[in-house]
Amino acid sequence: MPLEYRKEGGRLVWVRSPFTGAITYFTDIHKKRSGFQSRRSPVVPAAPDWHAAEAERLKELEAARRDCPFCPGNEELTTAELLRVTPDAVEGAARTSSTWLIRAFTNLIPRIPEECTGGRNESYVVVEDPRHFADGARHHDELLYTALLPLAQFRAILHADLAVARMAYSNPVVQSVLIRKNQGRESGASQPHLHNQVIGVDRPFPPVEQERQRLAEDRTLWRDILAFVAEERFLIAERDGCVLYFCPFGVFPRSYEVVCPDVDGRMTELPAHVIDTFADVLHQALALLGPLPLDYEIHDGPGVPLHAHICARYYPYSNIGGTLNLPSDLAATLPTARR
Repeated sequence: MPLEYRKEGGRLVWVRSPFTGAITYFTDIHKKRSGFQSRRSPVVPAAPDWHAAEAERLKELEAARRDCPFCPGNEELTTAELLRVTPDAVEGAARTSSTWLIRAFTNLIPRIPEECTGGRNESYVVVEDPRHFADGARHHDELLYTALLPLAQFRAILHADLAVARMAYSNPVVQSVLIRKNQGRESGASQPHLHNQVIGVDRPFPPVEQERQRLAEDRTLWRDILAFVAEERFLIAERDGCVLYFCPFGVFPRSYEVVCPDVDGRMTELPAHVIDTFADVLHQALALLGPLPLDYEIHDGPGVPLHAHICARYYPYSNIGGTLNLPSDLAATLPTARR
């Protein structure tokens, strides 16, 4: 098979690895405008006017909302809306004056080249909440983060993701769909407003396929992992067959996994109560990291159990040549395992 790639004006745009199937983009990332704002260095005037200072801070926050394409009132700045969940549709969701609680639309820039998915852009954005900042925020870095969302709303977000995934699967070229979230600048996110992505591709995603092949070779592998993490006191929670644990061999030093070892197949075909349980445990994992920069990626499909990899994107330099440096007393710092 010839090497797959695309050039524009003699410039390489993307290429697919012939070994793993992963796609590499070549972009001017340094020219991409970041939506994150740095907190200003505090300056205390000789005779401070606290009312004026507070008014200035609120003015800056309002300006950030005004320029954010994911904030209410700026819906025309995104591509056409594909899905909307209204606040009254989710009992127990955060209170908001917005007409929407969750909305989805096609990503402006495809994560997977359209040539790979039948000429259709199968990269989507799901905005998780209309709020940009945490309640009571006074500075640009006091952003809303996913762990602050009510559990009922997080369940609704995951169900919205699956509704978008079904749209992607309606394209006969799409063979696999990935749900992925980046939180924080250090995770690679350029937009601070809470959102995640749903991405369709024409073949199994390489990491998922690698897991599938490894599990086909050793069908007890995940059971062995669960036994190991329990023995090492890395097990954090277990609920209705869904387990959360610290992963000592993750990509980043602080990595967690949520796995339902007896559940496989596409998420889009699973019963609602299974998705709700998975969402509950994933939400608990996010609560461990709170506002820290993180990402999570949900893997599913035939031959792999439903699971998520959650990584705190701190201290990447401690991963050298694939090895990690972790504290020896880490188990003592983890939450007590509970069901």
